[in-house]
Amino acid sequence: MLATAILATIPFHAGAVRIDYSIDAGFERDDNVLMSPTDPQDSNALRAGVGFVLAEATSTVQANVGGRVEYWNYVDGPQTNALEGSLTGRLDWFIVPQVFSFTVEDSLEMRPIDRFVPDTSDNRQRVNVLSLGPNVQFNWSRALRGRAELRWIDTRAAETDDIESQRMAATVHAIRELNPTSVLTFSVRGQDVDYRHDIIARDHRRYDAYARYDQELRHLGVGLAAGYSWVDYADGSSASHPLLRGRLTWAPGPRNTVAVEAAHQLTDASESAIAGIGDVTSVPDRLSTASITVNSSVYEEDRLEFHWTHHRQRLDFTLGSYYERIDFLDDTAFDETRRGVLAQVSYRLTPTLDLRSYADIARSEFPGLDLRTDDKRYGLGLARQWSRRWSGALHYMHYRRSGDGLFGDARQNVWYLSVTYRNH
Repeated sequence: MLATAILATIPFHAGAVRIDYSIDAGFERDDNVLMSPTDPQDSNALRAGVGFVLAEATSTVQANVGGRVEYWNYVDGPQTNALEGSLTGRLDWFIVPQVFSFTVEDSLEMRPIDRFVPDTSDNRQRVNVLSLGPNVQFNWSRALRGRAELRWIDTRAAETDDIESQRMAATVHAIRELNPTSVLTFSVRGQDVDYRHDIIARDHRRYDAYARYDQELRHLGVGLAAGYSWVDYADGSSASHPLLRGRLTWAPGPRNTVAVEAAHQLTDASESAIAGIGDVTSVPDRLSTASITVNSSVYEEDRLEFHWTHHRQRLDFTLGSYYERIDFLDDTAFDETRRGVLAQVSYRLTPTLDLRSYADIARSEFPGLDLRTDDKRYGLGLARQWSRRWSGALHYMHYRRSGDGLFGDARQNVWYLSVTYRNH
């Protein structure tokens, strides 16, 4: 309600707002909808979906919001009908240009309820993180400026009560322009986290201090951050941890782009959701989901990601890999190490017909439980562009899950036939 009231006061310019959307409908056939290793059950489902991107770029408002809503009607099988949605976006309202502005950020994702149960609609919940607050900018000199931010952050989940919280965060940045391509920033941040259900969740205050160097060249971008984080809990305990982040983007030519990101830091589910908000460049054709459950615990994170994209006239290829180790500070959560590889290929057979394929291979290990799960997904599809606005597609996906736990090994085959209308 608060975010809606604020958005109603922002002076959007009708001529400058761009809204792209798509409407799709399809039929899905699944031969093991509950991913059971011993008793596979078929299901047939009808799906309707709407995706959109809203963007505005004026001197008063900078906005970029993307989202999707899906409704699943299960004609038969053990599943119940489901309405699911996701959204990510950021809006900056420049009330006094270059002096005072207001920022609204929101992340809505579908997250698993139980990490050790296969991914089905009955094991997914909506998790929403809303952040909003004012910004003040001030200039000390031509090359040195400052920025102060105040944020109210609200976290809600449909099923996991212990993550629900409100927090106040304040950040001060001192920004030094070293040259036209390089910037050095010193930042100090403090936040007070208050959980609604603090029987398991622990209220705390957190402080971060770090320096960041960014350089943007024609074909190369570099970012490095180093600092320290402290957490003081209401029960008197505390923790501290180094903060290290790095990124590298390289475009050796017009056809190739390489990106590497790394982090060694303290974070939590709410902060990670806000940090993951980026620009939405195309209308989402699927929901934003994640394989990790959410909880209230702060955790130590070691993360390394690599992405390579290659584009030619008829061929698009993407290769990505990642490694992430999560070590929770609270004993109520299970530590996890994840690693995986994702490859996607799209080949244009004719001007109106594309062949698409992907492979997604992931492994998760839980050292405290002596468990391991392997997830492998392989997909193949054909997409046909009937006209400028209408298209159709047929996709096949094979999912194979193997693990040491209660649910063991399972296989799944999914066929999906869809029709899509786009306004652009």
